[in-house]
Amino acid sequence: MAGGPDFDVISSGRDPDRRRLVPGRLLAMAAAVLIGGGLAVHLILSGSGRPPRHQARSSPSPIAVAAPWMLHGTPLRPGDTPRTLLFLGGDELRLLDVGQRPRASLTTVEPAAGQAADPLGPGPAVHQVTSVAGGVVALIFSHGQGGLPDIGDVVFIPVGASGAGAPRIIARANYMALAPNHRDIWVEQAGPPWGNGPKDSPLWLVDEAGHRLSRARGLPGRVLVAATIRGLLVQGPVGKIALVDPATGSAGPARIPGNAIIAGADADHVAWQSASCTHRCPLHITDLRGGPGAQIDLPPHTALDPGDTPDFDPAGQRFALPLDATDHQGSATGSYVYVADLAQRTLTRVPGGPVALAALPAVPGAFPAGSPDVVSARWAIGEPGLWIVATDGLYLQVAYWAGTGPLQVLPPQAGLAYKFGVPGASTPGQRR
Repeated sequence: MAGGPDFDVISSGRDPDRRRLVPGRLLAMAAAVLIGGGLAVHLILSGSGRPPRHQARSSPSPIAVAAPWMLHGTPLRPGDTPRTLLFLGGDELRLLDVGQRPRASLTTVEPAAGQAADPLGPGPAVHQVTSVAGGVVALIFSHGQGGLPDIGDVVFIPVGASGAGAPRIIARANYMALAPNHRDIWVEQAGPPWGNGPKDSPLWLVDEAGHRLSRARGLPGRVLVAATIRGLLVQGPVGKIALVDPATGSAGPARIPGNAIIAGADADHVAWQSASCTHRCPLHITDLRGGPGAQIDLPPHTALDPGDTPDFDPAGQRFALPLDATDHQGSATGSYVYVADLAQRTLTRVPGGPVALAALPAVPGAFPAGSPDVVSARWAIGEPGLWIVATDGLYLQVAYWAGTGPLQVLPPQAGLAYKFGVPGASTPGQRR
């Protein structure tokens, strides 16, 4: 798009021999890419075994429709922010280079010649994009039998001073979680009722090169939600939540209700709502280090949306949380992004809302008119800013908030982004 940012695409396809893939800034993917940061996938956050509300769709329809502005504010121009690479995950993984002089073309990289047919099944999408030290890790899979996640690819993409490097597959899984050291990744091949993997649901730890760092341990009937300093946060088939010691496999209480609706988690905190609450339900933040935690009152007529992606900041002091606004009948009327201050127990609304409901015509790929757009939030690395991405199924839009002042927005782009990630700092001590 003329005048738009530098926008590259990692497209579908996988090298059957796992050779080094097409190198360079335009990345050729070793896996078909799906949809931070956050947490496992939507079906965990919704407390349901059903597939997520918004599943990966085909590429945008060729029917010409006007690109809607989902986020509103002042224009974000080159040089307004430090250079940032955003990895946007939908039915493809797109690389958006923000902060450099914009280029006028949108380039798609085709799979490398000689690659085998896509092994990931129909409609693969990026279901997680997680920041790790020195890059990002993306989880890519299709939904298969029973609408459950098939085993997919876990792909590491290194990022350095010169930009993004060649991606490489480091594991095959359908769930993953960032380890507390912010470098290694726990992966699970979950079986029923959480996925179409082996019945014993093996789980193990890998590094960014794909080396196994632990022996496989079965989690039958349970699914990985997050990796914390107190153990692996897992959920059972009837909503039971526990912390599992990865060394022994023993499970202990997680200090949150077994049927809690988990909004987000990092190594030190779990954000959740009580499933039994029906009116003015507060957001609870449990401090896994043993601190007092926090309870934050949410605005009236708001609701968590399992399709959206919240995020704890690198210091663990703030929590960015998209919320749907609802009317008196409980129907969504739009979405806002809020920032919870855990120490002050306050909630600040990010300017520029609301993100309106989807209003595109009934064309392939678009969300049904009147449904909420998917909104994801990610904190910047090494600065206080917050990145926000919204999508309506055909278009996506990116915005940045510095913590004060107006929301700064880029124009809408064709494509969709259910999830996105910001590369983690290369220094091992950086929290993320």
